[in-house]
Amino acid sequence: MSLTPSTNQLPTAFRIVRQILSNSSAAEGLTTKELVKEALKLYQSENPNSSSSSIASSSSSSSQQESINVKGKGKNVVTSTKKDKGINVIPDGHPFISTSYLKSRILSRLESQDLLIKVPKKTQTSSTSSSSISSNSTSSSSSGTGSGGGKQIFVWKINEPKQSNLNTPKWNFPEHWNKLIEGTSTPGQLYFEYQQNLIARKEEEKQRGLDSGKVLRTEKQIWENENRLPILTTNLERLHLNKRKSLSRPKKERKRLELFQSVPLINEGQSTSTAQAA
Repeated sequence: MSLTPSTNQLPTAFRIVRQILSNSSAAEGLTTKELVKEALKLYQSENPNSSSSSIASSSSSSSQQESINVKGKGKNVVTSTKKDKGINVIPDGHPFISTSYLKSRILSRLESQDLLIKVPKKTQTSSTSSSSISSNSTSSSSSGTGSGGGKQIFVWKINEPKQSNLNTPKWNFPEHWNKLIEGTSTPGQLYFEYQQNLIARKEEEKQRGLDSGKVLRTEKQIWENENRLPILTTNLERLHLNKRKSLSRPKKERKRLELFQSVPLINEGQSTSTAQAA
């Protein structure tokens, strides 16, 4: 079976993923294996004429054994057999192509565009109360034996990112899904447009933080600020001072600034010169 997909299979694959994960039964998320099972059920319901002979043939062909001769002398000659790794349970013609293709080309693309999110699967141990967790940890530490939790299981869910109210328009994720499913835009084009919107929104949030004083400006941003008062120095401009003078310099500069602004003659002279220049 060829693993090279046709150009019209990606939109169909995106539609299947969204249809399965949007179902109420998948509210807690699905693993990749569960997603494949649901996709096969959906494929069989939409294509009742397609038989499962392709799955059986692929599994039987992959289970064929091949012999490998290991070099040796006399009785030490050993003949071993090994099986081909992996059985592709996805039939021919399915948009998922294979489980590997589903992970690397479909789910990873949707995750990179913030349409899907991969989170740890909730278990009974994670939903227990904090008191029981603390008591269990105390008992395990007292016994001196560590409990191995095993491999962490992750599930896929439809992502619904929160967007703050800014002048930059919010990204329309439902429209993003529709463009992928309808094939009107390529995944690369949508990814580029989404990243540009994300950069613009982050820049606006950063500027709002700087204007409100919640975010401190860097040395470069202070120097580039048009409203910067030259009488106030930055940390880099005070590096030549010793520790005592460096700590006392900001307070000294603030006093000078207040004194400078309190002199009416200087302020009147500045306003007069500004009016004459205008």
